[in-house]
Amino acid sequence: MKLNKLSLFQNWLSFEKSPMFFLYLFLYCFYESFSFSTGVWNYFHGILITTFTIFVLVLELFLKHKQKKNDYINTSFRLALWTLYIIVIGYQEVYQTALTFDIVIYFFKHLSLLYADFFSFIYQWKLKQWVVLGFGFYLVFCNTRKQILISLLFGILLILSISFYSEWKVSNAHQYKMVSHQVKRGKTVLESVSGKPNFVFVLLEGVSRKQLSSLQSRYIDFSILGGSHFWIPMPHTSKSLFTWMTGESQLNHSRLQLDDSLMNLSLPIQLQKRHNYRTFMIYTQSIYFEGMDRFFPNIFQSVFDKTYLEKQFGSLYSSFSWGMDDHVVLSALKQINDTNNLPLFVLIGLSQTHSPYFVSNESNNHQWKSPLLRYEASLKEEIEVLDSIITYWKENSNRETVLILSADHGESFGEEGAHAHNYSLYNQETDVPFLLYFIKSGQVYQPKQGTSVDFKETMLSLLDTNNIQKEYHQKSNFFRSNYEPNLVLKTWNSEIQKSLITKDKKYIYHSDRDQLLQMDLMDGNRNSITDVRVKQKIMNQIYSGIR
Repeated sequence: MKLNKLSLFQNWLSFEKSPMFFLYLFLYCFYESFSFSTGVWNYFHGILITTFTIFVLVLELFLKHKQKKNDYINTSFRLALWTLYIIVIGYQEVYQTALTFDIVIYFFKHLSLLYADFFSFIYQWKLKQWVVLGFGFYLVFCNTRKQILISLLFGILLILSISFYSEWKVSNAHQYKMVSHQVKRGKTVLESVSGKPNFVFVLLEGVSRKQLSSLQSRYIDFSILGGSHFWIPMPHTSKSLFTWMTGESQLNHSRLQLDDSLMNLSLPIQLQKRHNYRTFMIYTQSIYFEGMDRFFPNIFQSVFDKTYLEKQFGSLYSSFSWGMDDHVVLSALKQINDTNNLPLFVLIGLSQTHSPYFVSNESNNHQWKSPLLRYEASLKEEIEVLDSIITYWKENSNRETVLILSADHGESFGEEGAHAHNYSLYNQETDVPFLLYFIKSGQVYQPKQGTSVDFKETMLSLLDTNNIQKEYHQKSNFFRSNYEPNLVLKTWNSEIQKSLITKDKKYIYHSDRDQLLQMDLMDGNRNSITDVRVKQKIMNQIYSGIR
């Protein structure tokens, strides 16, 4: 009797009768194993992926053996299940991080914003994903045993071939050489700023230093950024904005950790209390996201975010999932009353260069172009917005106004295999533009190196006339000639990478393969550190900075 049951089960789970079962199993076992690294395999096969694979295997067997002839509903369920599995695996391959329960919960919690990024995600699929998806569809519809056997073997060989070719192509595409560029430079040393000017801090969304340095506006030639470096500790918007205002990176948390003392020491509060500044925030995204609504209204005297701007100007400016047409900033600036003749600190957060990369001057067909082309078009519009902001302050303020230009983080478009942001610590996501532009005098200052962790102290140092306080803040002033960065970085909501930048070296630790790379500040001249003692010393420095 037991033998009959075993024989029946073996027949039920046979290669010919359940080809999709074996395709699921093959894909789970081998889709991230082409680097021949046990560490990579273990990292990308965590609890969520393993649990989900078991679930789809059981459900596939159940649906397959309950299917009757011409059962289109059953077939549709199997196709949907297969598509969902490819999407889940594709997420890990496109964004180069392990899919966890926290990320899934985050996705569903913010589905109203993240759904718009689906097109960009699909666009990044490689040939391998499309071949695997189509091959699974074929097996669901295929009924002949001989066809199934031949197709499955052929399909596996095709998938393996494409995967090996992709790995070979990627490994040969990156030549890490130091390239020297002759660039124009602004002034790099700034001792102080006199007269308490207005500070207008414009933060671009998802723009790296390299992406901006090839452009120029009517007022600023951004090629001056080519010889500098300025880093943020985590390539994620809310965390980055928090760091800019407080000097705290909080790398051990994926959400903002708030307390009264931290907010009282924030830059806007300090400018208000110690230098009598009035503070405003204009943000074309929503602050009702990741706790920002509990932070920014408590440190700025007035906050105009997307919710407010849509109510006031929604009939004049278009919106998209993450933000608005950034030209709305000009209308918002007119609501800032300057009758008290006090200096102003205005933080302006732009949004158009956030995926799916909004372009107001393009037709609707523009959204179907590649993410990179949409991004480049939106960035050019942001330069126009920036010029409009500069023109506004030229014409409407008698006080000297210092424009501070930077970004919350950069954006990846396939570099190092990464896309969008959050999960890469290479320069395309962490090295952002930074400069000061004195609007009336036309002078430009840009530090040789700097970090957003030191921004608050640098700004206070530039304003302080008290020698004791100035000396305290001066320690972190990146406009000093002898400044050296010392920054620990980490990917958001993920352990995929950790990094250390110190003096003229940069280190990136890849958790998935337990590899520590040493490189120069351009991400070039890479070497893997194999000495156990040296590696441990650097890792101790990294972990001591994640607190």
